[in-house]
Amino acid sequence: MFYLYLEWNHLITKGNIQRKHAIDGPADWLNRILIPSLMMIYFSLCTFNQLIGANISCLKFTKFEKEFAEQYCWTQGIYTHLNAYNMPSQTPYPGIAPCVAIKKNGKITYPCNEAEMYKNKVFHSWYQWVPFYYIAVAVAYYIPYLVLKTTKLRRIKPLINLLKDENIIDQHPKMVVKKVSTWLYNEVVYPRYATTSRLAKFWGDYCLVFGVTAVKFLYFIIAVGHLLLTARMFKIGNWITYGLMFGMPTTGSTTHIKDVLFPKVVACRIEKWAATGKEYETGMCTLALNVMYQYLFLVMWYLNVTLIFLNAFGWIYTMFKFMNPSITHKWIVNSSMMQTTADFTRMFGYIGPSGRVVVSKLSENMSGYMLAMVSSKVVKKIDSLQKRKKSKPPLEFYRINGAPPEVPRQPLMESATLAFGMVPQCMPNMPRPRSSTMS
Repeated sequence: MFYLYLEWNHLITKGNIQRKHAIDGPADWLNRILIPSLMMIYFSLCTFNQLIGANISCLKFTKFEKEFAEQYCWTQGIYTHLNAYNMPSQTPYPGIAPCVAIKKNGKITYPCNEAEMYKNKVFHSWYQWVPFYYIAVAVAYYIPYLVLKTTKLRRIKPLINLLKDENIIDQHPKMVVKKVSTWLYNEVVYPRYATTSRLAKFWGDYCLVFGVTAVKFLYFIIAVGHLLLTARMFKIGNWITYGLMFGMPTTGSTTHIKDVLFPKVVACRIEKWAATGKEYETGMCTLALNVMYQYLFLVMWYLNVTLIFLNAFGWIYTMFKFMNPSITHKWIVNSSMMQTTADFTRMFGYIGPSGRVVVSKLSENMSGYMLAMVSSKVVKKIDSLQKRKKSKPPLEFYRINGAPPEVPRQPLMESATLAFGMVPQCMPNMPRPRSSTMS
């Protein structure tokens, strides 16, 4: 709840909800902000109605007081008869019959048989847990963002906050370029060349790729799980097609889907021990909250289905982009309208797959001119580093900049590197030349 307050406070006061937390995209914002916020509104509405309003209203009970009967039915559960649906012209309320409705030869009979009654009862107990259901959904959709914050990508937030400050960029552009280029060199470039272990180098190159891809996939899994688990919450009716069937007219022999999933009139059976033995009485109750629930859940269904397709596309697009670094390169150049691309192309080939994730995120928050200046400074530092270490460029450098006359032999671990395209130094003990200038 506190995180949501900070997000919306930024939106209201700054006019940009992405300003403080810019490490994810607009599609992720729908998952981590819109859905949890909507669920918290739903939770407040349901809790408010349950606290000040009548949750249930029962009648026809003569052996028990009205207040006791309503409390009993609310806590012990209410039910409908399975055979009393899809007969709107012959039953007064969907799912409600004197005993058990059995259709034979086009007619309905009501045999008061205890075994038949028990077999055809459908209990609806989910309404007691709706507020907790909303809380669980809100938490589930926010978890992937917390996972994303554990990756190296969170360390570029100071840079993004700096790049968002227009006053500093206008007054001290050279200082901003120097800080960004120094950070990229210290955090991305140097650890990649200082690592001697193949395993550490492979993990440094791909840890952020795996992290971002996993978060996208996690959003998709949560959206699908939300739809399927909600369907299991209802004993009858088809929640999967609820939004599609909601607006369709019903015939004289079918019950509307909203009356099946959200019954407004239900039955309740109260039992107790008396001097003469076990006594029971059956009556009818109304659930006025289900009138509100049917529309709240309808909005949630549309958002849920939309997020399933949106997250699936985002996951596939993210994998495709990482597997084709040249496409990411063209997208950054075109979107930032960069005029001079020589140094940026060289830097893009040097920084590795995880480094490209960082550069892609930085390019969304800075101009093409400034990105070209940063690239120029980073390339100079890379050239100086290679002269000291007498090392050759990484193999993916040639994939973007073109192969030299003689392509160097490709190590086993480097061959896997070319399959994707993401920030080194996910390993905690990776060496650095000096502390970063960014705090």
